[in-house]
Amino acid sequence: MREDPAHLLLEDEALTEGLTDEEAETLLSWLLGLAQEAGPAQLAHLRRLGHEITRLSRDYGVPVEDLIGLVELAWGEGEAPGLQA
Repeated sequence: MREDPAHLLLEDEALTEGLTDEEAETLLSWLLGLAQEAGPAQLAHLRRLGHEITRLSRDYGVPVEDLIGLVELAWGEGEAPGLQA
């Protein structure tokens, strides 16, 4: 039986360590949305991605929303700021 992706993400306290409540909520909401259709391998990748977003935000002061935007841009799902018509 497959474990609930929401439980795995919400149980991982290190996933949002050092983020503000608002940033943690943004990150978890985004990851949970992606995790709904993810398989076990993708879920592990999403957790690692979440940890890296948290680390970059905490260590370099980059807002979580900006980092999520960069990931989505790299995946071809977003538009670069300033390039919108």
